[in-house]
Amino acid sequence: MRRALRLAGLLVVATLAPACTEAPAGAADEPSVFSSGADQVMVGVAHYISREGIRRGALRADTAYTYDDASRIDLRRLEIRFFDDAGADLGRLTAQRGEYVLPAGNMTVHGEVDLHGRLQSAAPSVLETDSLAYDAASDELSTDASWTLTHPDGTVERGTGLVTDPALENIRRRNWTVTTPDVGAPQ
Repeated sequence: MRRALRLAGLLVVATLAPACTEAPAGAADEPSVFSSGADQVMVGVAHYISREGIRRGALRADTAYTYDDASRIDLRRLEIRFFDDAGADLGRLTAQRGEYVLPAGNMTVHGEVDLHGRLQSAAPSVLETDSLAYDAASDELSTDASWTLTHPDGTVERGTGLVTDPALENIRRRNWTVTTPDVGAPQ
């Protein structure tokens, strides 16, 4: 009887031992927050962008990765609200990820980038692209990638390459076409 109990006990230990050395369920699928080489990881980040003492923007991100050299911050799921000199909303930019370069305050964003211009209007124009660069000194956004700009009246512009202000009011386009709603083809 004792021999049977010992044999049963050994079988239980032999069965459970490999399970103890394996990673917990789901752990293999979860990346390490430091896998990018970041020295610090911050969650729920808010930062004000200012120029000459005036608040020009408010940045929010789900996650920020910082590095010892403090030259850049990598951001995930971010939103930037741009303001004019009086503090009125100029535009709102959202993206999946971005890189904020210090101390110049320049930024490049990627992944499902949307810029909603002049937010005080009932229906703002919306710029969609895969990447956009913000130059803090000139307060301009630019891209060499393809883009789509939809206006409140339904007019749609498509092109490759543009430079704009955060309100989408002063736009310099390259290689672009315009589709106007309710305009039929000539007979």
